[in-house]
Amino acid sequence: MTLTDPVSPVSTTLTRAVRVFVEPTSRADGKAPAAHNTYAGFPSSDNFGAWYEFEVSVHGVPERSSGYLATLAELDASVRNGVTEILRTALFSNASAPRPSPAVLMLTMANEVKLILAHRLESLTWNLSPFHTYIWDRTMPQQITLTAVFEFAASHRLNDPTRTPAQNQAFFGKCNKLNGHGHNYHLEVSVAVPMAGQFGMGSLEKVVDENVIERFDHMNLNIDCPEFHSMNPSVEHIAAVCFDLLKAPFSERGVELRTVRLWETSKTSATVEAESPTILG
Repeated sequence: MTLTDPVSPVSTTLTRAVRVFVEPTSRADGKAPAAHNTYAGFPSSDNFGAWYEFEVSVHGVPERSSGYLATLAELDASVRNGVTEILRTALFSNASAPRPSPAVLMLTMANEVKLILAHRLESLTWNLSPFHTYIWDRTMPQQITLTAVFEFAASHRLNDPTRTPAQNQAFFGKCNKLNGHGHNYHLEVSVAVPMAGQFGMGSLEKVVDENVIERFDHMNLNIDCPEFHSMNPSVEHIAAVCFDLLKAPFSERGVELRTVRLWETSKTSATVEAESPTILG
């Protein structure tokens, strides 16, 4: 086959980041809002309001002639038209009126975007902040995935008792230094929440704080933490232990732990998923 030969389109997922700025009121004159910097958000505004980033994904086989699943303008419009009024009502309506939870709001927005895209929506991600995310996915239509990011500082030393000191030094390098070294670990935890439940981001953070952060923060993992007395505290092992420590507490609250991703540095992370075997049992 050459580059000029026709290629059959394959199943593909297309994702677009769409940033929206939600003002307390819509324009009274009915005119379209100004949009001078859609990279930063839509619309442009001098007013106070709320800024959010969404990621919209569609899945399918691209059109043969254009190579497109959807136009970017179509994806942008699906989010702006699907979420803005819903968010405006939830954020700025009568303060005495009951407000839906973010998870319920997420489902409402996903259903609206899905209608606009003629049911081609694969997933919708709502980034409330750089550290809090809600996701609706077509494969779990009555659940929302919540993700929160945490930080803890800990020290460790990597050493394998089955190796000689020289072999350990050669294998682990600086990580084998006798007095250890430290990291500011970033921990990303994702859970699947049923729509009928009351479990929110605050509950997620409480579970992680009580079961992982308080346990490991400002600790020497090798010395202070029994989990690593006989197990090397590599980023792979720490991620797996974090998963095991969180699985039961989330399950007891009717929530499914989906993934734990632990960043040791900005370049190195380990991820453990729900299907992975456990370490602690």
